[in-house]
Amino acid sequence: MLQKLLTSRNYACDSLHGNLTSVQRALALENFKKGRPPILIATDVAARGLDIPSVEYVINFSFPLTVEDYVHRIGRTGRAGATGISHTFFEPHDRHLCGALVGVLRQAKANIPEDLLAFGATTKRKEPKLGKIVIPPVGEQKTNGHITFGDSESEESS
Repeated sequence: MLQKLLTSRNYACDSLHGNLTSVQRALALENFKKGRPPILIATDVAARGLDIPSVEYVINFSFPLTVEDYVHRIGRTGRAGATGISHTFFEPHDRHLCGALVGVLRQAKANIPEDLLAFGATTKRKEPKLGKIVIPPVGEQKTNGHITFGDSESEESS
């Protein structure tokens, strides 16, 4: 959709995503490396493992799943001592990553936008919804061989 929009406004661009065949993806990547076209729109298919020199701009329309992936994505602009510009959209549903992101920005001595700080600078780890797995000691196991899932309250009361 983004590629169609940009193309309709006379921007030369290509895309790299999971709905393409491996041949189509390789062709799009090779053309981008040669500067034809100068814009490549990519999903997480291009997240890691691609050697793309001379990237000047990275725009993340969605924040990566982890701050480590964020660092890797924006690092494409800084290969071999080069510099570049990165813009990343950070939405309310990304707030659980705000603390880690602020930490990375501080470590890099980068400017931290006030709007980002408004999300809070704590990192919340998501807990599994199933609770803990309870495996009774040998000899106390039920004969049906099932493992039970419980929460911390039922675990403490047993």
